[in-house]
Order: sequence, then structure tokens, then C-alpha cells
Amino acid sequence: MSFIRRFFVCAALFVCCTFFVSAIPGVESKVDFPGTFVYYRDYTYEDETYIGFLQYDAGTYALRYFSPDAKKGAKMIELYITCDTTKDTVEMTGEKIVGEITQIDVETLNYLHDLFYELAKRRKSLSSKFDQTVRSAENYPQFGGEVLINYEPYIPLFGVRSILSNDSKDKKPLFKLAYIGILNEGSEFTNFSGLTVPAEPKQQSFALKKFAKSKKVTLENYSFTLDEQWQKDESQSEVQAWCLNDSGDEPAAMILPYFLSFPSEEKNVIEQLKLVSLLSQSDSCIDFDSLSISENDKRIQISTKINQTDKVIRSITTFYKMTGDDYFAIAFSADEQLFSKNERYFKKIIDSAAQVKAR
Repeated sequence: MSFIRRFFVCAALFVCCTFFVSAIPGVESKVDFPGTFVYYRDYTYEDETYIGFLQYDAGTYALRYFSPDAKKGAKMIELYITCDTTKDTVEMTGEKIVGEITQIDVETLNYLHDLFYELAKRRKSLSSKFDQTVRSAENYPQFGGEVLINYEPYIPLFGVRSILSNDSKDKKPLFKLAYIGILNEGSEFTNFSGLTVPAEPKQQSFALKKFAKSKKVTLENYSFTLDEQWQKDESQSEVQAWCLNDSGDEPAAMILPYFLSFPSEEKNVIEQLKLVSLLSQSDSCIDFDSLSISENDKRIQISTKINQTDKVIRSITTFYKMTGDDYFAIAFSADEQLFSKNERYFKKIIDSAAQVKAR
């Protein structure tokens, strides 16, 4: 996946962020708007199985069961439901099942219903708003009794990152976030085909020079420091990007700086910034186990690995708060092999951003 392509997807999402709808009846969420969806790996199934939830608009949802190697029953079950938007609890007003199902699939269909109702109820009981990570010990019969549910405010719909068994020492995963996406060209809810894991990542051949002349890049009132190994990408007229090029089609590393402005009345900027940094595309997926988020009054940094079919990408996006609701962002991506061998070098560049002092 081209990092430029990823940027445009995120930029389009920021534009959409002003058109929020209530994802769950009775819940005032921070990041939900039409077109967002989540997939979870459901470890209660013997076969590799995923459960997906999509919000189309206020009161309209899609639920999807996907088990590519299921030994019995359908490999995919998809249904659309509508809910009464005047109620503050889930009250289903309509349902449409896509395709044919057999009697053996009825149990799975009921399971999807129960999950939607139960997760919505638990999210509502958490309170309409929550501003930080919540670890909640709960009794959840569908998952065998006592569980530990991890909630994050930047995750769409139910805010659930994982459900873990609370009666085992190793906190075995039962239901775990696998994918966050948004409906757009090349990324459709029904296209999800399981997590991407590179079987044999291609070897990274790019070699950094130990000594290279540094150069400062200034954009408006922010600057950052590169060196002569970085070349400006002249193929893009819409954005400014700098690349470490190798002999392949994709650069070995890329830096893409940009500016963001939010309406002064927007109250959920931080969660939106986190969400867009974690969106996946159809040819890749976020490794949520590698996710690290650090934040203070001056900046937010989201670091994670992105699995693609032939490689692993390290993605680090840093948002620097300017004045009011304006942010300067540096989106960095590099082949994980190159990044891990030269971590100090890259982090020095990423952390070199600074506001230019007025003369």
C-alpha cells in the first residue's frame, strides 16, 4: 500500500469527521460516523473466524460472520439491521439476510444478534462518554463467564479492543480487534478476507550512509531535519513528501508532513487523530499488538506495524499541537527491517520537528 494513498484516505476521513451520527443508541461517541467498520478475531471458534460490524448511517448496521475454513455451515453470513433511532437502547425494526442460509447457520445468526445487542448494552453502561482506556472485569456468559474487557475511546462502534478470559493466568484472548476500516474505493466491508501476514518478507537491500550532510526542511512555521539521502518526491503535486529510494517500486522509507485544522467547536480531536492513524486498507492490516500511543499537551505519537503481503511496514505518525485547533503532522513509514536496524537514526528525524521561532 502506497503511503501517499494512505494519506489521502486519512485526509478524506478528516473531512467526514464533522458528520457524526450516534453509532449506538443512547451513546454519544467520539469517533463514530457513517462508513466506519471493525472486525474482531473470535477465538471461541475452533476455525479461524472473524466478526465484523459496520455502521451505514443513523440506525442502519451490517453484521458479518466470516470463517474461510469453516468445516460446517456457511463460510460467510451477512445481514443488515435497522434500529429505532428515537430510542436510547437497541430496538431492531428490520432485518435483511444476504444470500441463503441453512438450519445449521441459525445458531451463528443468533450469535451475531446477541453480540450486537450485548456489546451495545455494555458500551452504553460504560457511560455515554469515556476519555481514556478502561479495563473492566465483567461477567459475560457468551464468553464463558468472567472476562476482562479492554475499551478504547478511539475504536468505532462499541469501543472494544479485546475481551480476555479473566479466569486464566495468561488472560487468553477470546475476542480481539483485528481491523478498522472505512468504506471507500478499494476498501469495502465485504472484501475483508482475514488478516494479512507476510509469509516470507522480501529482504530490504537499502543501506544507509553513516555520514550524510544534514538539511533542514521548513514548512510554514514548522521545520524538521533530514539529510542528503532523502529526496523530495516530485511525482506528487498535491502533497510534499520525501523518500529514501531503493531499486524497487516503493521507497524504502517516506516522510510526509501536513497541516490539519479542526472547527473550533470540535471536542473529539484527539480520538479522531488516533482513529485515522489506525485505518487499514484491503492489502494490509494494522498489527494491534505492536500499537504504542504516547501523548502529552504538546504532541501525540502513534506507532505501529502494518502487515502487507510481502513485507512489514513501521508506521509512526506524530501530531504536534500548534495554536487552537491546528496541528502539524509528520507521517513516517519505513520497511520494518530497515527501521529496526536504524531505529536511532529514524527516531532522530521523526523527533526533530520543531516550531520555527518568529524573528
